[in-house]
Amino acid sequence: MKKSFKFKLIAACLMAALSPSAFAEESQSNEIKSTVDLSFRYRIETVDQDGFTEDAQASTVRTRATVKTHWTDSLDTVFEFDDLTEIGLDDFNSGAGTSPNRGQYPVVADPEGTELNQGFIRYTSGDSKFAVGRQRILIGNQRYVGGVGWRQNEQTYDSFTYRSKFSEDLSFDYSYVFNVNRIFGETVAAGDNTHNTHLINVDYKVAGGKLSGYYFAIDNETVLGFSNNTLGVRYAGKFEDFSYIVEYASQTDAGDNPNDYSASYYLLDGNYQVGNASFGIGIETLGGDSAGGQGFTTSLATLHGFQGWADVFLATPTAGIEDVTLKGSYKMNGYTLKGVYHDFSTDEGGVSLGTEFDFVVTKKLTNHLSGLFKLASFSSDNASYASRDKIWLMLTYKL
Repeated sequence: MKKSFKFKLIAACLMAALSPSAFAEESQSNEIKSTVDLSFRYRIETVDQDGFTEDAQASTVRTRATVKTHWTDSLDTVFEFDDLTEIGLDDFNSGAGTSPNRGQYPVVADPEGTELNQGFIRYTSGDSKFAVGRQRILIGNQRYVGGVGWRQNEQTYDSFTYRSKFSEDLSFDYSYVFNVNRIFGETVAAGDNTHNTHLINVDYKVAGGKLSGYYFAIDNETVLGFSNNTLGVRYAGKFEDFSYIVEYASQTDAGDNPNDYSASYYLLDGNYQVGNASFGIGIETLGGDSAGGQGFTTSLATLHGFQGWADVFLATPTAGIEDVTLKGSYKMNGYTLKGVYHDFSTDEGGVSLGTEFDFVVTKKLTNHLSGLFKLASFSSDNASYASRDKIWLMLTYKL
């Protein structure tokens, strides 16, 4: 019944948005302007993981409809609906209790469902924007706060946000989050986390780079162990063909977190560009506090983009984790190729956890269609983490 209702709601929004007046440059009576964006993302994902009797094979398509309406020059609304449907291959565990009869398969965290992905109203005054409702919050490189956009069901935030450019070089972002809509959907308890969270980020452009400072006071009232306070600073600079990043953050428990811990974050990253090729090396450390019972935690991050695409370390070990990376990329004939090698060990004690090789090829096939092939292979050196291989084939079509 709920899914049928949502399909009717999407249909109603599309009919309204696709009406002739919706695409008029301006209405004679009130100058209301509306647009609709449609996209389709089809993906096959396979997982071969030690410890499971069966390999996972998932074939899913995400349909997204986004209706944007500018009511005045200062006021606009966004309503975005996602539907995720299995097509053919359904031999996978979609995680968090969303597929209770598929425990023999590894997790591919793309559960079926239809949801309101975004729904917010926004007011613009000069260089300041105020928004309230369900919306994306993407801070910096999404290491701490992001949308988990790699998964078919996106993570969005029921929140109030304020963004402003105080000058050409200085910008400020503040968000108050009261609920996080996680990738598992609203049909299971893990899909919604109640929050009393404040997120602050400041960016300042300086000669040759950008300096960022942030303070994240995360109070997760559903998963108490995710509550913490993080204070950090990041500098991203460039000198001719060499770019680099230096970052440090300190974190302590907060709210009703049952653990009493403190941990630090370090990042050193360098990249050298030579024509169509680039080469880089980096070291990222999420500190551990075994005595305190928890390592440095980034529960709102787009985790897939960090510590390997096999997603082995979605939760930081209590002893922390150090990730040494070697990476390279090359562009040719419209193709972009990228490879990354990871060497993982614990922050405390330097215990080897394993290595991983990641590779991806992307290409824009037409003005509307793009394709991707991607693989991740993790080889474990520690009994706590299973070796696994993952492969993805993906097509994205945007109208």
